[in-house]
This record gives sequence, structure tokens and C-alpha cells, in this order.
Amino acid sequence: MTKSGVARIVILIFFFLFMILYSMQAAGYNEYSQNKKNMLTAEQIEQFEQDVAAGKDVSVEDYLKSQEKQYNNAVSQAGLTISYGIENAFNESMNALFKMLSEAMESSASS
Repeated sequence: MTKSGVARIVILIFFFLFMILYSMQAAGYNEYSQNKKNMLTAEQIEQFEQDVAAGKDVSVEDYLKSQEKQYNNAVSQAGLTISYGIENAFNESMNALFKMLSEAMESSASS
């Protein structure tokens, strides 16, 4: 297999991964999962009603399981790591390119 064939396969894999993650986001999968976790269960509602009837100072936050959205999982961590790697490689290559261009401009100006 040639280098261009390997590159095409890698690009296709990244494209399909992007499309899968994008469709999950567009369908609202993460928000649905988080809302399902944050919904009050029957036991929590019953406890809330008992506390209100007893005259306690109540807050809905006391009865919810989780208040923060958690998007941490193995896939998102891998995507973040890959993203940082691509960012660093791009920054280094751009810095090298502009350094070469600056040296070329200085050498042509001094000639």
C-alpha cells in the first residue's frame, strides 16, 4: 500500500468519526442522557413533598443527583488528545514556515 493510500484511509476514518460524533450532537444524545439523569425520581418527589409539608427550607438542587453535565469519556479524551497533537504540530510547522520565509526575505533584502 502506498503512502497516499494510507493517507486516504486515515482521512476517511477521521471523516466517519467526525460524522458519527456530529450526528450524536445534532440528535441531542448527550443532552437527553444528562436530562434523564437530572429528572426527579418518584422517591425524590415524595421526599421533597414531605420536606415542604414539614416546613423545611428546601431547594431543588438538594434532590437532584447531578447538576453538572459530564462529557468526559474515553472517546472525548482521545479526541481531545488528538486535537492537542494536531494543534501542536500545526503551530510548529507554521512557526518553521514563517521562520524560513523571514530568513529568505532577510537574505534577499541584504543582497
